[in-house]
Amino acid sequence: MKSIISRKTALGMLAAVLVAVPGLASAQDGPLKGMIVSHDGSTIVVRSGGKDTPVVLSESTKIRGIEGALGVRGEDHPPSDLIRGLAVEVKTAGGGDALTATEVTFKKSDLKTAKQIAAGIASTEAQVQENTDRIDNVAELKALDRTNVLFATGSATISAKGKQDLQAIATKAKGITGYRLAVVGRADKTGNAAANQRLSERRAAAVRDYLLKSCGVMPGRILATESLGSSEIAQDPNPPKTDAEARRVTVTIAVSKSSRVQ
Repeated sequence: MKSIISRKTALGMLAAVLVAVPGLASAQDGPLKGMIVSHDGSTIVVRSGGKDTPVVLSESTKIRGIEGALGVRGEDHPPSDLIRGLAVEVKTAGGGDALTATEVTFKKSDLKTAKQIAAGIASTEAQVQENTDRIDNVAELKALDRTNVLFATGSATISAKGKQDLQAIATKAKGITGYRLAVVGRADKTGNAAANQRLSERRAAAVRDYLLKSCGVMPGRILATESLGSSEIAQDPNPPKTDAEARRVTVTIAVSKSSRVQ
C-alpha cells in the first residue's frame, strides 16, 4: 500500500482514513463523559462526541477512582492521575468558556490501562532506540497493511472472526522493524450522531485493549486511537459501501518512510 502521510498527522491518526484530528470545540454545560486528551496545569481537555472541551480543576474538585459494578467503592486521587488516555466522567459548574470541574470520576481499571500505555511508550523508546530514532528523524510514515474488524449493530463486542483478524495483523506487525499500529473506530448512520460517536469510541477502545492484552502488542506501538462516528470523510481511501461495512474498526500497520520492508 502506497499511502504516505506526515508523522505529525499520524500521531493524531494514521489509519484506514486520512483525516485531521478534531479541532478544539467550545465548552458545554452539564455532565461530561469522554477521554482526557491533554492535561496542562490546572486544565484538562476531555474529548467527547468528537468535540474537545477544556475543563478547569480547582482546589475543591473531587477526584475519585471507582470500582465494582455499581461504582460505589471509591477513593480520592491526586490531579496527577488525570492523564492522557483516561476515560472520565466530569461533573461541571459554570458555562460558556469557563467550565470548572466539581467532580471527576474514573474506573481504577481504566487508570491502570492508561498508566500502562504511558509507561509502555517510555519503555519502548528505551528498548528499541534504533527503531524509534529512525522514526523520529523522518517527517513521514507510510501505511503497509490494514484489516477491518466488523461489529454487530449497536455492539462494541469483538467477534471470534475479529479476534482472529487482530491476532493475524498483530503477528504480521511484530515481524516489521519499527512498526506502529493505528486504530480508528466507525459506526453506521443508524441513530443520532452523538450516539454513533460514542459507539465508535467504544469499538476503538475495545480493539486497542484486545491488541494490548491478548495480542502481545506493546503500548508504545499503538498510536492514539481515533473515532469517526458515522461521519463521511473526504479523500477516504476505503469508504464503507454498506452499513455493515461502516460498523468497523480499522487497524493499520504504519512504519517510517525510511524503513525497508522485505
